Amino acid sequence: MRSMALRAVFVLAASAAIHLTSFSASALAGPSDDTLRVLITRETDFIDPIHTNSTETDLFGVLVYDTLIHADRATGEHKPSLAAKWTWIDDRTIDFELREGVTFHNGEPLDSADVVYTFKMLMDKNNKFRQQENDFGNIASAEATGDYSVRVTLREPDPTFENMLASRIVIWPNEYTSEHGHMIHATKPVGTGPYALESLQQGSEYVLKKNENYFAGPRPAPTIGHIQVRVIPEVQTQIAELMAGAADMVLFMSAADAAALQGFPGVKVATGPATRMFFLSMNAAGGSEDNPLRNVDVRRAISYAINRQEIATNLISPDAPVLHSHCNPTQAFCITDGVPGYEFNPEKARALLQEAGYADGVQLAMMAEVSLRPVAEAIQGYLANVGITMSLDTYPLPAWREKYIGGESQMSIVGWGGGATAADASYSLGIFFNQSSTDYAKDPQVTEWNEQAIHSMDPAKREELYRQSFSRINEQAYTLPLYGSVATYISAETVEFEPPFMDFPDLSLAGWAGN
Repeated sequence: MRSMALRAVFVLAASAAIHLTSFSASALAGPSDDTLRVLITRETDFIDPIHTNSTETDLFGVLVYDTLIHADRATGEHKPSLAAKWTWIDDRTIDFELREGVTFHNGEPLDSADVVYTFKMLMDKNNKFRQQENDFGNIASAEATGDYSVRVTLREPDPTFENMLASRIVIWPNEYTSEHGHMIHATKPVGTGPYALESLQQGSEYVLKKNENYFAGPRPAPTIGHIQVRVIPEVQTQIAELMAGAADMVLFMSAADAAALQGFPGVKVATGPATRMFFLSMNAAGGSEDNPLRNVDVRRAISYAINRQEIATNLISPDAPVLHSHCNPTQAFCITDGVPGYEFNPEKARALLQEAGYADGVQLAMMAEVSLRPVAEAIQGYLANVGITMSLDTYPLPAWREKYIGGESQMSIVGWGGGATAADASYSLGIFFNQSSTDYAKDPQVTEWNEQAIHSMDPAKREELYRQSFSRINEQAYTLPLYGSVATYISAETVEFEPPFMDFPDLSLAGWAGN
């Protein structure tokens, strides 16, 4: 129903735009002035990903900055970037040999002093970067071992540290940053990346210019002269601008909204894998003594009662994966083989409720972020079919997050992940099974297995530990994995852009069709 309604709105908006301009999207496309015009829904408060790690920050950060290690957008493989070579000396020590001849946008040459300066900023808790302790707290030291060599030491072994190096740890110029303070990178960033920020109207428009001196290591030199990114919250307006030729790409549109554009002339709709996952959280450890969710058979009944395939296909996207374990298939060590699961089986759900002593039904409460209301209502209907009455409250994201983190949830739909920092299953398991306020299971065995896995450099050992964790989570039905999100890439036919390995797009790889 929602997709049909949106389709009608978009058809009207697109038709009006075409009527007013008498041009299709291809007729006014960006090659005429060599500017790729991109639309996004939300503004970003920071350009660089050290200060924060939002999806929008990732978009700009990968254009303006480089990292020591590059995550290939086609395969996810780690490749040398600002570091021409890196070597693990032991489980906690990495030596980097830097690429020579690289310069920052302001002309400063890159050397080991810049890398050491950046790492010391990460280690300084007074800087109060987002998730600083969680993401950077394991860094023990960084020291120059030469003009173009650096040694980084970790407090504990961390097999996921290369993911952080390839995503969030960009390198700042030490002289520019120390002169102006690190907050300068929020609005006047200077990096070594393929594009430099030329102008910014906070919250509305960002213009980036091609770096003519880009060193072109693991990613090629950019081919498009300028990238203009505008913030337009309304999906209908985005579509109208695309159809009128005033935009070349639309990013971060939902898969359901993007599906309404299939078949329009001059428009390409592509989807790709995404690391974000959604699951049903059940409070198995908290609440009063008569909390029905303390009973594992009630949680299992809920898991059997919900048709996850219908939800994923009809409410999210035909391309959305139904999840089997508490992780997203794009993540390393997302193990499903040998892990028990739950097929859609209402009869089994009813039988489990009867065995649990709830033959006459049970009452539960769910809360969800407001955009997830259609999914929550679908779950509400499935549960009603087996005798579970579920009240539903929806909140704006900040209010929902505050309640969830505060331990106020009996049941919630939780969305988690996104981008290269989520490329490992430890990210999905991390805060939800660590004995914190966001852990509604409080299972010490699962927490212990996850702690062992995150500090082991042995892939085989990590695989076995995560298999044990995922199996116990499913056996006890602490959460019900629902679906993975789908990344969408909408563009005019004049744009060439391949969907990346995961939802971490690099617009420097975009080009004009036929060039």
